[in-house]
Amino acid sequence: MAEPFFKEGHSVLYIIFFLVLTAQIAMSFALHPVKTFFETVPPVPTPRAASIHFLGDRELAYRSFGTMIQNFGDTGGNHTALKNYNFERLSRWFFLEHELNPKSDYIPFLAAYYFGGSQDTSKLSPVIDYLEIAGNSAEGEKWRWLGQAVYLARFRMNDYDRALGLAYKLSDLYGPGLPGWVKQMPAFVQLQMGEKEAAHAFMLEILKESAENMHPNEVSFMVDYICTRLLDAQKSKTDPLCQDMY
Repeated sequence: MAEPFFKEGHSVLYIIFFLVLTAQIAMSFALHPVKTFFETVPPVPTPRAASIHFLGDRELAYRSFGTMIQNFGDTGGNHTALKNYNFERLSRWFFLEHELNPKSDYIPFLAAYYFGGSQDTSKLSPVIDYLEIAGNSAEGEKWRWLGQAVYLARFRMNDYDRALGLAYKLSDLYGPGLPGWVKQMPAFVQLQMGEKEAAHAFMLEILKESAENMHPNEVSFMVDYICTRLLDAQKSKTDPLCQDMY
């Protein structure tokens, strides 16, 4: 003989179960139009707290936070334009990551080429602040991030004074194996600022101090730059440096 579906004494439990299930379904329909919005850039933990959170494994913390930073604004079905990010807080995440792992290029790459593409260029100053620190080293290829900071200040923010200051820092990093434009960067910014005489003097000083240690192609470029970009046609014809060009 088959047992009844509702055993004696269990009927109350089944009734409660179906009532809870019905309430859950009703709540789901009621809350369906409501969306949960998370902060695009959450608060930044201290380096110690970040390390403890991953049981002292700083590299695991760096990689985990890096993935999180890359996906800021694109969680929970939301998509946030870069211009709507809190860049001040974002830069604090960059500096946290720099403290966890100053050798990796992952976060500098994100800062320069992803977040540096923000539609609102007025917000890029904190990104430049970070790249200035991340790139202030001749070790490996770090100097490239300082070069990217110059680019963002010069071409995206049109802040020539900031770009010139960064260009001088980049120029000071110049050494064997680095391309000549690293040393020449201040002159490029000065020309765009309309300061041809200052750019001319800077280029001549480089030739005087460093030409012997530079590749001949770099020297030829500098001579051409001086004679065709920094001097007008009349001065170029009479300048001894430019005589071989005529």
